[in-house]
Amino acid sequence: MDWLLRDLLFSLRTLRKDRASLFLSLLALALGVGSTTAMFSVIDNILLEPWPYVDGNRLSVIEIHDSTSNEPYGRTFFSQPEFAELQKHSHIFRDIIAAHPDRVLWMHGSTPESLQSTLVSGNAFQVLGVAPLMGRFLLPVDAKPGAPAVFAMSYKMWQAKFFGSRDLLGKTFTFDGKPTTLIGIMPPRFTYFGADVWQPRDVNPAETAASAPFFLLTGHLKPELTLKTAQPDIALVVQQLSKAYPKNYPKKFDVRVISLTDMVVGQFRRTLYLLLGAVGLLLLIACANVANLLLAKATAREKELAVRSSLGAGKWQIVRLLLTESMLLALVGAALGVILAWAELHVLVAILPVDTFPSEAHISLNGRVLVAATVLAALTAILFGLAPALGLFASNLNEPLKAGGRGNSGFRRGRLRNLLIIGEVALSLILLTAAGLMMRSFFLMRQADLGFRPERMVTTQIRLAGNNYRTAEKQALFGEELTTRLRALPGVLNVTAAVDFPPFGGIDTDFEVPGKTHTQTWKGQMAFCDPQFFPTVGMRVLRGRLLTPADITGKRKVAVVNQQLARRFFPGEDPIGRQIKLLGLEQAPEPIPNPTFEIVGVVSDIKNHGLREAVVPQTYSPLTLSSYGIYIVFIRTISNPATLTKALDGTVLAMDRNLLPQQTNTVEESINQYELAQPRFGLEMFSAFAAIGLLLVSVGVYSVVSYTVSQQLREIGIRMALGGTGTDIRNWVLRSGMRFILIGIFCGFAIAFVLLRLLKSEISGINAADPITLVFVIVLLACVGFLACCVPALRATRVDPATALRLE
Repeated sequence: MDWLLRDLLFSLRTLRKDRASLFLSLLALALGVGSTTAMFSVIDNILLEPWPYVDGNRLSVIEIHDSTSNEPYGRTFFSQPEFAELQKHSHIFRDIIAAHPDRVLWMHGSTPESLQSTLVSGNAFQVLGVAPLMGRFLLPVDAKPGAPAVFAMSYKMWQAKFFGSRDLLGKTFTFDGKPTTLIGIMPPRFTYFGADVWQPRDVNPAETAASAPFFLLTGHLKPELTLKTAQPDIALVVQQLSKAYPKNYPKKFDVRVISLTDMVVGQFRRTLYLLLGAVGLLLLIACANVANLLLAKATAREKELAVRSSLGAGKWQIVRLLLTESMLLALVGAALGVILAWAELHVLVAILPVDTFPSEAHISLNGRVLVAATVLAALTAILFGLAPALGLFASNLNEPLKAGGRGNSGFRRGRLRNLLIIGEVALSLILLTAAGLMMRSFFLMRQADLGFRPERMVTTQIRLAGNNYRTAEKQALFGEELTTRLRALPGVLNVTAAVDFPPFGGIDTDFEVPGKTHTQTWKGQMAFCDPQFFPTVGMRVLRGRLLTPADITGKRKVAVVNQQLARRFFPGEDPIGRQIKLLGLEQAPEPIPNPTFEIVGVVSDIKNHGLREAVVPQTYSPLTLSSYGIYIVFIRTISNPATLTKALDGTVLAMDRNLLPQQTNTVEESINQYELAQPRFGLEMFSAFAAIGLLLVSVGVYSVVSYTVSQQLREIGIRMALGGTGTDIRNWVLRSGMRFILIGIFCGFAIAFVLLRLLKSEISGINAADPITLVFVIVLLACVGFLACCVPALRATRVDPATALRLE
């Protein structure tokens, strides 16, 4: 191993001689390896190992997907009779647990507070297999009817509300007016369903009331099964259930078994993998950059390597020396990259959009990530270290000694350096185009016409539970009194209550129009509101009339429809006075038999399916017709709506001490959180990677053109001695450099045309071949390349011909 020590010591001395090249190489490697390591850390902790639970990666759920719908998601919650049948007849799961997210009102002293609660089956904590931090976890006996009311508390709530007090176990809390005893505190990573508290709940198939909860079925997939092979078995059981409970199933559906990770992460998985691909391109740019620097350095060392060869060193020994230098450079760059990744992770965690990954995930540089960084360092060393080594095998090492001191004829690496620059430019164009497309898409989303005015409007949800609000009529009476009181608050322009939330929409339903036949299912949404909904939100009546107080009190089966519904279901016809059937009301908490409504008005379209999707058909009917247990209150204000939060809470509590507004937020903040956060994250990450790539390309172009000029001093001297002017020399250098940049742009454009189709799910309003974006990126790259060529070109014009010829 003496040779290795000698090679390492010599490599250290060699690298220290050219500190500028060493700095640029380490900077490129640190940026490339650091960004890749940080991105892999996110993917590892979110997609590969997010769960602290026993066999967490085999936790799976059942999804019922409507075959006629374009929606990527389906139903994953089941009624208690359905759940019991699935639990009894399913053979694909080793263990099955039930969970139902809910909210409870915690009365501590005279102050109520809304907490996120999750009802779980008695075996849930045993199946998940995480020991409590203090006390005990929930047991099956705790879920039996008549058992004492107990609960477990999250670590986050324990720290935030009680500062880690160890005297808390055994104390009684009042949840929804019921005394409940704390029996355990869970560790930090146990955040199942993001709950503050967990309460046991028996799954009772005999409970068929409209208010009975639906449960998410989560099971440990048996070891011998995969998600794909498990589907036929469960599909047979579900097909039988669809016959017993037809109202719970679409006419055409398919059954899917998906991992719990996929259910939580959803489409964000694709975003993360695209970002990993982007950072991989960045790493390739960094490797090409370092390879070019090493090629230039190897050319400057031609005589040294030729002398080594003449003294008996074989090509393999010299290649070994060059690869040792590359490996040493890669390891130092990787070490710096890990430090950079640690800093980048803090930024990534801060900007990750909420509700797109499991709250249990702990994003950090763990052992697997560090091993991956080490392997990455070795791979990068091979990638950029092979360039000078391959050049060595293709050369005659004795040529520099015959060259009479010219020193640049032994290695013919100009073509390889130029190919690397072309590759860097092409990869950079792909990154810049992706960032540009996402930027254009994001700004188009922000400027999308919502059809209503979101500014100065605050929303809150009120869950109406208990015997006082069992019917739609009682809920409507509460809503009427509440809106009347809220209108009296200072600064309030208007108030309305609805079961709808633009731009996210209302309740999904299928439609039928008597007398009209159609082959495809007519899908859309239905909303229930009071007459003030339209002026408060800012919708215009286009035909007919709006809802009236008489419609509300008389519980009339009338509907106001949006323009999209009128256009799609009644093309070229007047819909006023026509009938429409809302099939979704047959499965409402208070089912309506024969839910046929008379259309009395048409209103302007508003976004009701998110910002990216087109408006879907929608109806608006009286709030008194059906109870869904949740009211969404909209308040339009004169000034900042956030100042109304305390007054809103006080008004509700004055009406009922067991109610409290939940998820109070402005409409603009809700849009930012649920619609713009994920595309903003993708935009920020792609832009950062593209900016780093552009920086590396500019450095690479500058270093190669600068090196080429230094190696061509004799030719420059001859040109100037024969009458060439400074302008001629400058233009010659610029043409030489820009030629490869333009070739790189052309190659990158051809590759981008194919690869950028993968961004289809990440952009909206434009396509991957958006001409504005492509032209901007091409001009930007050309300008940066031109500027990178300008400095060495100007330096070439200052060459003294006599001095250059004497040096040669």
